[in-house]
Amino acid sequence: MSKGLRVRVGGVYVNAKNEILLVRHEKAGRAYWLLPGGGCEFGETMERALERELREEARLETRTQGLLFINESLPPDAHRHVLNVTFLGEVLQGEAVLNDVSERLKAVAWVPKSEMGKLSFFPNFKSELLKQWDAGFSLAPRSLGNLWED
Repeated sequence: MSKGLRVRVGGVYVNAKNEILLVRHEKAGRAYWLLPGGGCEFGETMERALERELREEARLETRTQGLLFINESLPPDAHRHVLNVTFLGEVLQGEAVLNDVSERLKAVAWVPKSEMGKLSFFPNFKSELLKQWDAGFSLAPRSLGNLWED
Protein backbone atom coordinates (compact mmCIF):
# COMPACT_ATOMS: atom_id res chain seq x y z
CA MET A 1 0.00 0.00 0.00
CA SER A 2 1.58 3.26 -1.13
CA LYS A 3 1.25 6.51 0.77
CA GLY A 4 2.66 8.51 -2.13
CA LEU A 5 5.69 10.72 -2.34
CA ARG A 6 6.38 13.18 0.48
CA VAL A 7 8.47 16.26 -0.31
CA ARG A 8 10.48 17.53 2.67
CA VAL A 9 12.43 20.77 2.47
CA GLY A 10 15.35 21.53 4.74
CA GLY A 11 17.35 24.69 5.22
CA VAL A 12 21.00 25.38 5.94
CA TYR A 13 21.39 28.48 8.11
CA VAL A 14 24.84 29.49 9.38
CA ASN A 15 25.22 32.30 11.91
CA ALA A 16 28.03 34.84 12.39
CA LYS A 17 29.82 32.39 14.74
CA ASN A 18 29.94 29.82 11.88
CA GLU A 19 27.40 27.56 13.62
CA ILE A 20 24.64 25.72 11.79
CA LEU A 21 21.02 25.60 12.91
CA LEU A 22 19.79 22.07 13.62
CA VAL A 23 16.69 20.51 15.15
CA ARG A 24 16.66 17.33 17.24
CA HIS A 25 13.90 14.83 16.70
CA GLU A 26 12.92 11.76 18.68
CA LYS A 27 10.96 8.98 17.05
CA ALA A 28 10.50 5.33 18.04
CA GLY A 29 13.06 5.66 20.84
CA ARG A 30 15.73 7.09 18.54
CA ALA A 31 17.13 10.64 18.71
CA TYR A 32 18.68 12.24 15.64
CA TRP A 33 19.38 15.64 14.12
CA LEU A 34 17.91 17.25 11.02
CA LEU A 35 18.15 20.50 9.22
CA PRO A 36 15.13 22.59 10.14
CA GLY A 37 12.26 22.25 7.71
CA GLY A 38 9.38 19.96 6.95
CA GLY A 39 6.78 18.86 4.46
CA CYS A 40 5.40 20.89 1.61
CA GLU A 41 1.67 21.39 1.60
CA PHE A 42 -0.29 21.06 -1.63
CA GLY A 43 -0.11 24.32 -3.61
CA GLU A 44 2.83 25.65 -1.60
CA THR A 45 6.22 26.31 -3.20
CA MET A 46 9.22 24.64 -1.61
CA GLU A 47 10.66 28.03 -0.70
CA ARG A 48 7.47 29.17 1.04
CA ALA A 49 7.17 25.81 2.82
CA LEU A 50 10.68 26.17 4.20
CA GLU A 51 10.07 29.72 5.39
CA ARG A 52 6.79 28.64 7.06
CA GLU A 53 8.48 25.69 8.76
CA LEU A 54 11.21 27.93 10.22
CA ARG A 55 8.56 30.21 11.71
CA GLU A 56 6.72 27.19 13.14
CA GLU A 57 9.76 25.28 14.46
CA ALA A 58 12.16 28.01 15.56
CA ARG A 59 10.29 31.34 15.46
CA LEU A 60 12.61 32.69 12.77
CA GLU A 61 11.89 34.82 9.72
CA THR A 62 14.04 33.55 6.88
CA ARG A 63 14.68 33.87 3.17
CA THR A 64 15.30 30.81 1.04
CA GLN A 65 18.26 31.05 -1.30
CA GLY A 66 19.87 28.52 -3.63
CA LEU A 67 19.47 24.76 -3.92
CA LEU A 68 22.29 22.76 -2.31
CA PHE A 69 21.36 19.10 -2.83
CA ILE A 70 18.54 16.60 -3.03
CA ASN A 71 18.24 13.01 -1.88
CA GLU A 72 15.64 10.34 -1.48
CA SER A 73 14.77 8.15 1.48
CA LEU A 74 13.24 5.00 0.05
CA PRO A 75 13.40 1.75 2.06
CA PRO A 76 13.66 -1.66 0.35
CA ASP A 77 10.00 -2.45 1.11
CA ALA A 78 8.91 0.97 -0.25
CA HIS A 79 6.56 1.57 2.69
CA ARG A 80 7.42 5.27 2.42
CA HIS A 81 9.14 7.57 -0.06
CA VAL A 82 10.56 10.96 0.91
CA LEU A 83 12.25 13.42 -1.42
CA ASN A 84 14.50 15.71 0.64
CA VAL A 85 15.31 19.06 -0.97
CA THR A 86 17.96 21.11 0.83
CA PHE A 87 18.35 24.85 0.34
CA LEU A 88 20.70 27.48 1.65
CA GLY A 89 18.84 30.08 3.66
CA GLU A 90 19.34 33.33 5.49
CA VAL A 91 17.92 34.30 8.88
CA LEU A 92 16.33 37.73 8.59
CA GLN A 93 14.93 38.16 12.07
CA GLY A 94 14.40 36.40 15.38
CA GLU A 95 16.22 34.21 17.86
CA ALA A 96 16.15 30.44 17.41
CA VAL A 97 13.71 29.26 20.07
CA LEU A 98 11.97 25.89 20.14
CA ASN A 99 8.34 26.36 19.25
CA ASP A 100 6.71 23.11 20.39
CA VAL A 101 4.82 22.10 17.26
CA SER A 102 5.08 18.32 17.46
CA GLU A 103 5.86 15.43 19.77
CA ARG A 104 8.98 14.62 17.72
CA LEU A 105 10.68 18.01 17.83
CA LYS A 106 12.78 18.22 21.02
CA ALA A 107 15.41 20.93 20.49
CA VAL A 108 16.63 23.73 18.26
CA ALA A 109 20.34 24.50 18.48
CA TRP A 110 23.18 26.36 16.81
CA VAL A 111 25.94 23.76 16.42
CA PRO A 112 29.61 24.43 15.55
CA LYS A 113 31.13 22.50 12.66
CA SER A 114 33.53 20.79 15.10
CA GLU A 115 30.54 19.04 16.78
CA MET A 116 28.97 17.69 13.59
CA GLY A 117 30.93 14.43 13.66
CA LYS A 118 29.32 13.46 16.99
CA LEU A 119 25.73 13.83 15.78
CA SER A 120 23.46 11.25 14.15
CA PHE A 121 21.62 12.41 11.04
CA PHE A 122 18.76 10.69 9.22
CA PRO A 123 19.08 10.76 6.30
CA ASN A 124 22.84 10.86 6.64
CA PHE A 125 23.91 13.61 4.24
CA LYS A 126 26.47 14.92 6.72
CA SER A 127 29.49 14.47 4.42
CA GLU A 128 27.82 16.44 1.61
CA LEU A 129 26.75 19.15 4.04
CA LEU A 130 30.33 19.50 5.32
CA LYS A 131 31.70 19.63 1.75
CA GLN A 132 29.28 22.42 0.92
CA TRP A 133 30.10 24.24 4.15
CA ASP A 134 33.87 23.98 3.52
CA ALA A 135 33.32 25.40 0.02
CA GLY A 136 31.27 28.34 1.30
CA PHE A 137 28.09 26.71 -0.09
CA SER A 138 29.32 27.40 -3.62
CA LEU A 139 29.35 23.85 -5.02
CA ALA A 140 26.93 23.00 -7.80
CA PRO A 141 23.69 21.40 -6.55
CA ARG A 142 23.56 17.64 -6.96
CA SER A 143 21.54 14.54 -6.28
CA LEU A 144 22.83 12.26 -3.53
CA GLY A 145 20.60 9.35 -4.50
CA ASN A 146 18.82 7.13 -2.01
CA LEU A 147 20.18 7.58 1.53
CA TRP A 148 17.77 5.24 3.33
CA GLU A 149 19.17 3.65 6.51
CA ASP A 150 17.34 1.50 9.04
